[in-house]
Amino acid sequence: MRLYLYIVLVLLTLLIACSKRAQVVGIGDDDPEMAAAIAQARQTLPHFWQVFDKREHGESNFVLVVRITDNGRIEHFFTTDFERRDGKTMVTISNAPKIVASVKAGDQVEIPPTDITDWSYMRDGKYVGLRTLKPRLRRMPAADVEQVKQMMADP
Repeated sequence: MRLYLYIVLVLLTLLIACSKRAQVVGIGDDDPEMAAAIAQARQTLPHFWQVFDKREHGESNFVLVVRITDNGRIEHFFTTDFERRDGKTMVTISNAPKIVASVKAGDQVEIPPTDITDWSYMRDGKYVGLRTLKPRLRRMPAADVEQVKQMMADP
């Protein structure tokens, strides 16, 4: 459980750090490695939806990471409360924004596929997905990297 919370905290840090605000230190969407990770997450999104719709191997803990843009500011949100309806993806903002002002915790908003920047779920006790976590590994202490890699299905 402690490691699960650690992964979530690392992911939340990543999401907050992915803004373009100068005072936030992190990896921006325009970083080549991060941009490639986001592109890979989007490219594999059909796999996520396929597993989400038909959980054949006990998959659980489904997460979407979504980008909200507001007057040139960007914030990424980790959301576990989402659904697809009529070809649209609706998510519920799960935490209070720190960068954007156009949404608040509890808001349900439509997210276009281009604003889904990552996804994950658990299978057999390991995380599948989390492409945008990988660029952060280079900035983490070695012991933490090894712990994170052990929790990943595809480190």
